[in-house]
Amino acid sequence: MPVCTIEQDYCYLKFYANYVHACYARALPFLKEEEKANFYVPFCIMVSDDTHDRTVALLEKNDYFGLGKDKVEIVKQENVPALIDNNAKIAVDAEKFKVITKPHGHGDIHNLLFDSGVAKKWLDMGKEWMVFIQDTNALALKALPSVIGVSKKNGWLMNTVGVPRMPGEQIGAICKLVDESDSSKELVINVEYNQLDALLKAKWNPEGDVKNDLGYSDFPGNTNTLVFKIPEYFANLTKTGGVIPEFVNPKYANAEKTVFKSPTRLECMMQDYPKLLSSTGEVGFTMYEAWYCFAPAKNSIKAANDLAAKGVPTYGAAEAEYNFYSWTNRMLAIAGVQIDYETEQKDYNGGKYAFGPKILMDPTFAITLAEVKEKFKGTCKISRGASLIAKGVETVFTNLDLADATLVCSDGIKHPTPQIVFEPSNAAADKEVFNIRGYKPVKVGFGAAPVTSPPERERTYIMIKPDGVQRGLVGQIISRFETKGFKLVAMKLCSPGKAMFEKHYADLSAKPFFPGLVEYAASGPVCCMVWEGANVVLTGRKMLGATKPFDSAPGTIRGDFCIDVGRNICHGSDSVESANKEIALWFKPEEAASWAHYAENWIYE
Repeated sequence: MPVCTIEQDYCYLKFYANYVHACYARALPFLKEEEKANFYVPFCIMVSDDTHDRTVALLEKNDYFGLGKDKVEIVKQENVPALIDNNAKIAVDAEKFKVITKPHGHGDIHNLLFDSGVAKKWLDMGKEWMVFIQDTNALALKALPSVIGVSKKNGWLMNTVGVPRMPGEQIGAICKLVDESDSSKELVINVEYNQLDALLKAKWNPEGDVKNDLGYSDFPGNTNTLVFKIPEYFANLTKTGGVIPEFVNPKYANAEKTVFKSPTRLECMMQDYPKLLSSTGEVGFTMYEAWYCFAPAKNSIKAANDLAAKGVPTYGAAEAEYNFYSWTNRMLAIAGVQIDYETEQKDYNGGKYAFGPKILMDPTFAITLAEVKEKFKGTCKISRGASLIAKGVETVFTNLDLADATLVCSDGIKHPTPQIVFEPSNAAADKEVFNIRGYKPVKVGFGAAPVTSPPERERTYIMIKPDGVQRGLVGQIISRFETKGFKLVAMKLCSPGKAMFEKHYADLSAKPFFPGLVEYAASGPVCCMVWEGANVVLTGRKMLGATKPFDSAPGTIRGDFCIDVGRNICHGSDSVESANKEIALWFKPEEAASWAHYAENWIYE
């Protein structure tokens, strides 16, 4: 199922995989050179008999979304017999003479991670934190950087992401349960929404789950985004096997509540993990506003519309997509982008939404507010009828003025396409992915072309290291930057000595490989250059390729010309700030030439 419909193959699994790619890219600069070769961000999917084959097929069709088959763990829960009454009579399909079975519940994940060896594998890799997310809640990833920080700061073994909930809202509530016979025994845990009201009436308030002065329940909602500290988590699994206590949650067919409406599974829930803990004070929850981290897609359009009529969140696919766009619009507004919000709701087969700008901001583009601010420069405006798809670390917008059109951007390349509007879907004729929302995307002409100011010119420092000079690659490397369209404004060949390289690599001085790096850099002449152009810093880094040549794509300088990370030919500035600092270190102001490129008008619009 797609997260959003402005890009219809953008399924939840692809979104999660791209987040893993983004985390990997952001972690690399903090690793030692010798750590980078074997580093990756682990990813695990729990499936059932019903979902296993389709999940594997989706992964294989998309080449595991670039993660690598060996780096994706799949664990499968088994089905268990269903029950039909309070006496735990097993449900049987009389026509097929077979026991009716159903998935055991997501609480199996703890036992599966233990029995499969996945938890031990991650522990041995030195991983410290593990995050569980609900399978169709894209906004769960938005909270990860901060909620892991909260977990680390407090030393919690388990941290649950919570949101304000309304009385009667169909999500579990986070409660603190106290042993009546021993008040020192406490347990912070989820209580399911259909059990909460009766518990509260019996033990807390005769009126049950009621609104407080803010209009919410006093018991926050559990989003099923959970953070665990891996060393202690694995130690506890070793003691308990990760077997979560089971329960039955039936709907009854009779007033006496003895017979179930339908075969009901014996189930367990992953958020019940605190029941396995013997220690105290190590479980907590972190509250966010719901718009920031919780927009699951799990209800049918009919169920969603029924919930909307009651004034509570619908948890339907339409609401999930609407909230996905709303999150981005709100964050862009905080970052200083002028967002033109839609104020008039439109009816989409019973669901009413006021869709404004429809923006897909891929994790490879930005995952934090600080990164968003870096990507939108100058005065940027986005109209209510616009759609924007932004991917890749090199994509940057300067003075963007996007009117009623769609702009698709990846790795700095921008393609205007027709405007996308939503219209009510036709249940008899349209695809299921549209009908579960109640609307479908329709392209309505080319729209107004997005306007951007001429791109700002940056400068970057590129240095060909001693191995590149000795191998006679200087000319070929210069040719690549010239062919791309960048302008050379300074260059010199020099042998500056160790003291200069100790200044250049000062940020790495605490690293164990620092002496060897300085020794190598000073072992022969280097070619120092300053190149100028739009987005030249990020583009230059991409042209060089990954630090480790093995990870560099063919066509990049390192991918084509070198093999070993210790002889990776070139250095390139990693940010505009670093470039300015490095240029000032290696060149005097008068050494940089200021000149007009004759092909300027053929390179830039």
